[in-house]
Amino acid sequence: MSSGRPLRGSCYCGRNQYIVQIPSGASEAAQILFDTTTAHRLSSATPLPAFLRVPLSWYHSEIFPFFPDETRTLIRRIYSHPTEQSAMRHFCGYCGTPLSYWSEEPRSEADYIRLTLGSLLSEDLRDLEDLGIIPDESEPDLMDVTPTSTSNQGSQLIGRDFTGIPWFESMILGSRLGNIRTTKGVEESRDGRIRVEYEVTEWTADDTEDDGEGKVSDASSTGSKRKRGEADDVMGGNTV
Repeated sequence: MSSGRPLRGSCYCGRNQYIVQIPSGASEAAQILFDTTTAHRLSSATPLPAFLRVPLSWYHSEIFPFFPDETRTLIRRIYSHPTEQSAMRHFCGYCGTPLSYWSEEPRSEADYIRLTLGSLLSEDLRDLEDLGIIPDESEPDLMDVTPTSTSNQGSQLIGRDFTGIPWFESMILGSRLGNIRTTKGVEESRDGRIRVEYEVTEWTADDTEDDGEGKVSDASSTGSKRKRGEADDVMGGNTV
């Protein structure tokens, strides 16, 4: 990543935020993991849990209370399942966003932390490809991206954008998931009095499915099946 800035992430409400400071030339130590084990699937509430695994020393987190009575223990919640007492899952106590997973079993894993991939900012998710963590096998993305400005004067609340992730979309392209495409947008009148938010979901059927349906339809019209009148005649002939 040419800018040298850290990767940033947060929960949905913004109370929990973190950065991942990647040392120069050390990006190969970071990994993208897709783990579909039952524990990760249930805790993440998704059939395809995805994580960014990085050395624990790269990870720095901070909380941003919105009201005076919001304590750190209420904002940054920790859960350990009875069957995995050596592991901790961090999530936001207000919006519920799962943020990270850490385990000391095996012992070598204690030096790393897994951050939920979806908690990274969209701009920084795109940077994973520039870092070499995601193999660049697609055509260059021509979409203009305006980097988010950062300040060295203390901590500041970071915002979120909701644009697409080109490298992830290219991964599912051609799969069954690639047949479903969702587009979101916001339109606002010039005077600012009217604001419309919309979401369009498109689903494209495979040609093979259409061919299969045609074959089933053709098969049902052949003589292999008797008409109702013929069946009634046979039943009538067998009546005692």
